[in-house]
Amino acid sequence: MSHNTGTIQTLSPAITIGPDTGAPPSSANIWAYDFAHTRAPGGTKFIILHFTAANLPPDNRLEVDLGYDSQTDVFTAADGSEFWTRPVNIHAWSDTNVPIRYIADGAATGSVQLDKYGRGESLPGDCPPPPRICHNSISNSDPFLPDTGYAEPQYDDYWFCNTPPNWENIGCVDDDSDIRHQVAPSVGMIVTVHADGVSTCSVTCIGPDLVITAGHCLPDPDNEIPSSSVVFNYQTNCDTSKPRGYEARFFKVLAKKKYRWAGYGNADYCILQLKVPPGGIGVPAIPMRNDLPAIGEQVFCIHHPNGAPKKLSTPHPGFATVSVSYSDAFINVNLDVSGGSSGSGLFDTMGRIVGVLSAGGSCSLMYYSTSNILQDIATTPAPPSSRDVMVVFDRSGSMSSNAGTGRTKIEEARDAASLFVQLIRSGSGNDVGLVSFSSTTRSPIDFALAPVTNTVKLNLIGPTPYSSGIIGSLMPGGATTIGGGLDAARAQLPASGSDQRTILLLTDGLQNTPPMIEGIEPSLSGIDINVIGFGTEASLDGALLNQLAQRHDGMYTRAGTGLELKKFFALAFGNIFESGALTDPMYFMPAAQNEDKPIPLSVCGEQTITVVAGWDTDSALLKISVKSPSGKIINTGTAGVDHATGRTWTFLRITLPHEGDRDGAWEVTVSRDRGGIEFPPLAVDVNYFVNVLAKGGPVIRRLDARKLYYTGDIINPLIKLEYDNETTPHDAKAQVIIAKPSGSVGTVLTQSPLGASQVLDSDSIPARYATLMKLENDTGRPIVEYLQESHDLFSSPPHNGGGFSSHAGVFGRQFHDLLTVEGNYTFHTKTRYGKSCISTRELFWSVHVEVGIDPDNTDIETTTIGTLLNGNKRVRIKLTPRDQYGNHLGSGKADHLTVNGVPGSTVVSGVIDNQDGSYGVIVESDHDSDKSTGISVGQPGRNPVVITEPTDESKGRLDCYRWLIWLLIFIIIIMLVLLLK
Repeated sequence: MSHNTGTIQTLSPAITIGPDTGAPPSSANIWAYDFAHTRAPGGTKFIILHFTAANLPPDNRLEVDLGYDSQTDVFTAADGSEFWTRPVNIHAWSDTNVPIRYIADGAATGSVQLDKYGRGESLPGDCPPPPRICHNSISNSDPFLPDTGYAEPQYDDYWFCNTPPNWENIGCVDDDSDIRHQVAPSVGMIVTVHADGVSTCSVTCIGPDLVITAGHCLPDPDNEIPSSSVVFNYQTNCDTSKPRGYEARFFKVLAKKKYRWAGYGNADYCILQLKVPPGGIGVPAIPMRNDLPAIGEQVFCIHHPNGAPKKLSTPHPGFATVSVSYSDAFINVNLDVSGGSSGSGLFDTMGRIVGVLSAGGSCSLMYYSTSNILQDIATTPAPPSSRDVMVVFDRSGSMSSNAGTGRTKIEEARDAASLFVQLIRSGSGNDVGLVSFSSTTRSPIDFALAPVTNTVKLNLIGPTPYSSGIIGSLMPGGATTIGGGLDAARAQLPASGSDQRTILLLTDGLQNTPPMIEGIEPSLSGIDINVIGFGTEASLDGALLNQLAQRHDGMYTRAGTGLELKKFFALAFGNIFESGALTDPMYFMPAAQNEDKPIPLSVCGEQTITVVAGWDTDSALLKISVKSPSGKIINTGTAGVDHATGRTWTFLRITLPHEGDRDGAWEVTVSRDRGGIEFPPLAVDVNYFVNVLAKGGPVIRRLDARKLYYTGDIINPLIKLEYDNETTPHDAKAQVIIAKPSGSVGTVLTQSPLGASQVLDSDSIPARYATLMKLENDTGRPIVEYLQESHDLFSSPPHNGGGFSSHAGVFGRQFHDLLTVEGNYTFHTKTRYGKSCISTRELFWSVHVEVGIDPDNTDIETTTIGTLLNGNKRVRIKLTPRDQYGNHLGSGKADHLTVNGVPGSTVVSGVIDNQDGSYGVIVESDHDSDKSTGISVGQPGRNPVVITEPTDESKGRLDCYRWLIWLLIFIIIIMLVLLLK
C-alpha cells in the first residue's frame, strides 16, 4: 500500500471467552473479559477485533463496547463462525481496556476466540530501494481525535501537483449555501484490515445504505469487507482543532453490491452496502451524474489523504477545472491528493458526483466517470462460459521453407495446430472452426464453426497421432492474404450470442494480396484476436501483427522455432479456454538419458491441471508422469485421466481433486517412451518444453494498452493477477524475463545492398525481407540473436501504472532504457502467490519495436537542383535516419514515413527509397526565409520530428570539433611513440 495506517497483531495463544472455558460467569449468564491490547510504540489510535471459532447457541450473543455514542457491536449465530468489530475507541476508558461480554440467554454453552486485532497507529509509507518509489510519509489516521487538536501527518507528496498541497480542511467552508459545505457530510473514510496491515480510502454516500469507492481499495473484497467500516464525520475545524461535541461514528460494511476492478486505466469502482441503524446514517445521498463534465468545467474533490480528516481540493472559493475526458471513461483533473484519497469523489458545482479517483500521478489524476459507472451497472453482461474460436492458418508458399529442424514450416505448424485442437474438450460447449489462406481462402472454408465433439476433432486432425484430417492435408503454395483469412473467419462467428468470439491467427510472413488487414479490421470489432508469428526478424511484419492483436484484446507472440510454435499454441489454449499456465520451462535431454529430473509445481485451488510436453524432433517419443502431494503416480494408464499423444507432443489432463489430492506440491517427470516395442527408435538428443495449464483460480492479464513502440520509448510490462470476479490473490510477487534483440536489422540492411524481391512457391517476398532472408541463408544463422534479462516487477506506484494501492494485484516496472534496438521483444511474466497454499501463473507476449528517428543522429544532405522564376530553389534532401542509439532505419521503410514541410520549405515530392539506408525528398526552399532547409518526418503513432540542414554556425562548430578530435589523436600517437622509445 502507498500509506500504512495500522498493523495486524496476532494473539498467541488466542483468548477464549464463554461458558466452554470452564470459568465461572462474571455475573448471571455473563462471561466478561476486559481486553488489554499491546500499545503501539507511538500510541494506539484504535483497534479492530477479530473473533474466530465462534459457537453461539440460539439466544446467546457476544457484545463488544465500541467506546462512542453508546455503541456496542452484537454478534449472534447469524454472523457465522468468525467476524470483525467496527473500530474501537480505546481512549474511552482510562485503562484503554475494551469490555467484551459473552451473554448466555440460551444454553449455558459456547465460546468465541479472540485471535488477532488490527491496530491503528502512525507508520511510515513504503520506502523500498530504487527503482521503486519511496513514499516518504508518516500517517496519522486518528478518527477519534482524542486530543484537543489534530497533528497533521507527513503526507506522501508523490501525487502532489503543488508544494505545499493546495487543499484546506473542510471545516474552513462554513457557509451553509456553499455547495462544498453541503456535499461534505456525505464524504467518508473507509477503514479496512488487509492481509498485511490496516489502510484507508475515501468514499461517498450515494444511497440510504450505499457508498461508492474505488475497486482497487478492496482488491480482495470477500475477505476484506468483513473488517471494513465507514466514518462520515471525521473532520476538524479550519485550524485543525477538534469540533465541539465531536464523536466519531462508524458504520459496518455489509456487502458489495457492484464491484469492478480491471486494472488501472480500466473500470475501477465498488459500491458497498452499509449496515444502517434505526434512524439511518444521517447524511444525504449524493446524486450520480450521467454525463461527462465539459472541458474547463468547474469541479472539486473532498477526500481523506493519508487517513487524515477531510480535505477540500482546491480551497474555497476557487475550483479546479476538467482538463481532459478519456473515451467516456476517465476525467483528468489537476488536484492535490495523497495515499488514502483513492476512491474519493469528484463533484460538480451542482453537488453531483462525476467520478471516482482511480489512478494517476502528479498533475495527472484520473477519475473513473459516473456516466460510465451508471452505464456499466445497467449493461454489464455475465462472463461468457464458452468460446467460439476460429483458427486462421497460413498455407502460403513461404510455409514450404525449412523450419530449421529438417522439416518444413507447414509440417511444424500442422503439429502445433493439432495439439491445440486435441486439447479442447469435447462436449464443453465450445465451438471451433478452421480457415486456411494463401492467395485466397477456400470456398467453402476448410471447416465451418461447429460444437467441439470427438467427430469434429477426428475430421480436423484425424486419429492418433493426429497428423491427418483437414489440418494434416494443408499444403503450402501461393501468396498471402491475411486480411482474407480474417474476413472469412469473421463471417463464421455469430454477430450476437453469449459466447466470446475469438480468432487464433498463425502466419509466417507478410501480407501481399488483398484483402489486406487494414481493410478488414474495422469489421472485427468485438472479436478477440491472438496472433502467433512463426519466423525470424527477416520474415515477419511484427509491427503489423502486434498492432492487430493489441487493438483486439489479444496477444502477439513470435515463435522462432517449431518447438516454440507448439509451446505457444498450447499456451494459447490455456489463455483462451483455461486460466493460463502454472509453469512453462524448457529443457534438453541428451541421447544417453532416458528420464529427466522431476519438475516441481504448486497447486492451490485449481479445478484441473493439464500437463503438456512438446519436443523438437519426430525421431523421439516422450511421455509424462505426475506425482501428487500424497505420492500417487498418475500417467496415461490412470483411470479418469484424459490424455493424447501426437507426433511431437503429449498431454495429461487431471481433474482435481484426484483421489483426495489437490493443494500442495506436485511433480512432473518426462521420460522417453519406449512404447513396449521390441525395437524402439534409436535415442536422440531432444529439446522439449513442459506447460502446466490450469483451469480455475486466478489469471494473468496484460494491461499495457500501447499499440506502437519505438526505440527510446519507456515501456512498462503491466500485468494484473486476478480471479474471475476481478479480486486478487494475497501475497503475490512477480518477475519478468525479457528476450530482446541483440542487434539492429536496419543497420545490417544499411551495410548490405538491398536486393530484389523474391517469389517463394508463388509467395512474393518484399525486397527488404528478401534481402534479410538471403543474409540469413548465406550465414546459416538468424540476422538477430536474442539476449535474456530478468527483473522483478513491483506493485507500488509508479510501476503499477499510476495506481494508489499496492494491494491491487497490478505489477509492472518502468523500463527507460530497454528498447535500444528495433525488433521483437518477448516478455515472460511469472507470478507466485499465497502463503500456506501456494500457486503460480505465467504469461508470454511479444512487442514489436520500430526505430524511432532522432533528428540529432539523422544525417541530412541538401543539393540544389534548380532555381524557380520566383527565386525559390528546388532542393533534394537526402536523409539517413537513425535513432538516438545510432541504429539505422534501413531500407524498405518508405511507406512507413510521412514527410511535411517546415517554415521556409515546402515538400513537392514523395519519399524515395535510395536502397542504401537513405531516403530522398524534394522540397521548394523559400528564398525570402531565414530558416534552414528541412522537413518534418512522421512515423505511425509517433509525434513528427523536424530535421533541418545544419546552419553555418553549427557547421563551423562541427568542423572545429573534428579538428580537435584529429589533433587529440595526433597528440596521443606522438606520446605513444615517445613511450615506446
